[in-house]
Amino acid sequence: MTRAAKQIEPIPSKGERTRAKLLAVAAAEFARLGYHNTKVGDIVSSAGLSQPSFYIYFDSKEAAYEELVAEFRRRLQALTVTLLIERDVAAAELLDLVTLSFLKFLHFLAEDLDLTEIGFFQPPGCTETKKGLASWIASNIAKEQKSGIFRADISAKQIGKIFVGMIDQMARDSGSRAKRTQAARDCARVLCEGLGLRHQAGMQHTST
Repeated sequence: MTRAAKQIEPIPSKGERTRAKLLAVAAAEFARLGYHNTKVGDIVSSAGLSQPSFYIYFDSKEAAYEELVAEFRRRLQALTVTLLIERDVAAAELLDLVTLSFLKFLHFLAEDLDLTEIGFFQPPGCTETKKGLASWIASNIAKEQKSGIFRADISAKQIGKIFVGMIDQMARDSGSRAKRTQAARDCARVLCEGLGLRHQAGMQHTST
């Protein structure tokens, strides 16, 4: 690629840098104190700015919070759309693809722990986020059911909720990249293979 063909990124203005700093600090304060306990004074104090500076960019702490959570949800939805399985696959490949889906969600949630805390774990934002994620996953599942990839006797909405429940629990203790990889594999195995073998073994043991 020639130098002329490269896209030149515009240099952020001082105002844009200040606004971005306030958002980053607000995310950290919301994560640390919780939405209801966080005051504008906490944000500007940590940012080393004045309250009038804050109000140049945001009408209220609610406005800053909503912007942070909305951007978190937008990115989460965009990721979910990319995880749609659009072709028939063998069982082993399906397990790998579902593992990859879980892994991408866990990596996403580990990228920015402050945003994840306020957007996925803490009220008031977490409820709407998880509801949205379940719906976005269900949309993928419904299409995959029509393609014959997944069983259709369980509703896509129900599977979406199960998927989110597993992500929620694994993301709380995701730890290292290796730990996330193992967690993703475990979730995929439970979702794709179920607990049938253990159940069958138990039934056989009972009948002997």
